[in-house]
Amino acid sequence: MVGKLFKYYYLHIIIWMLLLLFPFVTYLYEPEKIKDFEPYFLISHIVSVGFLALSFYLLTAYAGPKYFFRKRIKFLLFVLLGLSAYLVINYLIVHFNPTGDLERLKKEGVLFVRIFVGPTIIYFLCIVIGNMLFFYNEQARQKELNKQIELEKTTAELNLLKLQISPHFLFNTLNNIRWQVRKQPAASEDSIIKLSEILRYIIYEVENNRVELQREIEHLKNFMELQSLRLPVAGDVVLDVQPDLKNRLIHPLLFIHFVENAFKYGVDSKTEPSIRFAFINIAGGIGFRSHNRILSQGTAKTTDGIGLSNIRRRLELLYPNKYTLLIEQSNGFFDVTLDLYLDEN
Repeated sequence: MVGKLFKYYYLHIIIWMLLLLFPFVTYLYEPEKIKDFEPYFLISHIVSVGFLALSFYLLTAYAGPKYFFRKRIKFLLFVLLGLSAYLVINYLIVHFNPTGDLERLKKEGVLFVRIFVGPTIIYFLCIVIGNMLFFYNEQARQKELNKQIELEKTTAELNLLKLQISPHFLFNTLNNIRWQVRKQPAASEDSIIKLSEILRYIIYEVENNRVELQREIEHLKNFMELQSLRLPVAGDVVLDVQPDLKNRLIHPLLFIHFVENAFKYGVDSKTEPSIRFAFINIAGGIGFRSHNRILSQGTAKTTDGIGLSNIRRRLELLYPNKYTLLIEQSNGFFDVTLDLYLDEN
């Protein structure tokens, strides 16, 4: 940022120096004219260029931002006042020229052009360039502002979506521990430790923008172990992690909804549950698979509802055009396929 600002001001200095030195270029081709050089010409030229530079930066840094969009009349008055002052300066330069420039211009009939037409063209050329720079800066500022607003909006929305997911998860987990305290009090200490690990993960690590995939998997394992405590019938509950799975950084709490749903609709009091989860490597990222037998009633909600809507919204915000989510329900089974494309190509 500092380097960019330095280059920006450096460019302005070069441009104004070139304008200041431009009238003296002829001395390079006709060095004999140096003996006729008048210091008054140098002083008057510096005054003229200095006033143009002052008008230019007052327009782009003060008058433009303050008056152009809200008080156009004041902006116009500012421009006309600057033009009047520049015309007066040019008249005084001609009038006090010790070489009698005023009389010569009158005799040649070009005095009006020298003190009015020429300065007006130069001044408005300076104003037009200043306006162009002002509009460019304003457009860049507005673009940056919109980007910041969108970022803040997205951050706030993601935080809200996390809050909608976490209480549901915590409520189910506390119910499971309450059941274990009643049925298996000796083993409840281990469950409470696992709950503390889950809460620590949600409270502290989830606040980070991204977490390691292995930490998310450990979180799911803790949740599954607590959920498995209440299974009325022993069955097949498995989490497979591919041995060579890369430990990438991901956004947290993307998979817990599907794990919760699998236990919610894949468990009843009579039938052996069949619940399988898997993390696999895919080309350019990771894949998550969920497969469970449908045993509970109300399964139509497994493909809809606030939880899934939140997941879809989070994926759209966090991985735009970098994910695929496929949810299928057929032959008494519910399947989820989620692929995240994390590698930069």
